[in-house]
Amino acid sequence: MRILENDKNRLVIEIKPTGLWILCIFLFLLFFSLGFGMHYILPFIVGQMGVPGASGFLPNSVPGMSIMGYMSVIPLAIAAFLLKTRTLTFNRAAQMITITKRGLLGRSEKTYPLAAFQGAALASSRSSDSGTTYRAVLHFSDQNGAVPVTPYSTSGPGPSRTVNAINTWFGPVVQAGGQTLNLNGPEAAEAIAALEKLGIKIPR
Repeated sequence: MRILENDKNRLVIEIKPTGLWILCIFLFLLFFSLGFGMHYILPFIVGQMGVPGASGFLPNSVPGMSIMGYMSVIPLAIAAFLLKTRTLTFNRAAQMITITKRGLLGRSEKTYPLAAFQGAALASSRSSDSGTTYRAVLHFSDQNGAVPVTPYSTSGPGPSRTVNAINTWFGPVVQAGGQTLNLNGPEAAEAIAALEKLGIKIPR
């Protein structure tokens, strides 16, 4: 997670799945090497060396090696369809939140109303193998509901840093009369003044 811009009116966060990209490339090379490499390249090397009787110990008769080679396309597909650079833009002037996705297959963009935004939170996932992983989720009071920032959960401080950066920029939120009020929003001063005239004190 990297903050590209952070001022009173705009917050721009870029999320690059660099670690997952490296993992997918590693898995691709591993499956490809064990599958096609051991099946075709190793017998060729042994043949060139002229080692007598070595052909009986080669894995070229094991069909599973080729299957493992074909499985190398799986991590490439994950990298192409799921692993995208995401740019989150929070714009108070335009009252919009924009999530831009860029990947190997192109670019897409979706916008959400800042007025309905209620803040960001961590969503956890737990498995017996990898322990607990997290992802950042944006919460809206309209039909958008909960919008995950990424379609996958990860370990490490990235999701927590994203949530903290968003909530720090967005500002404290209170509930007044059943409505969510952002104290740093563009109409906060007028709303707070009106509430205080009614005897409702808003903590600042």
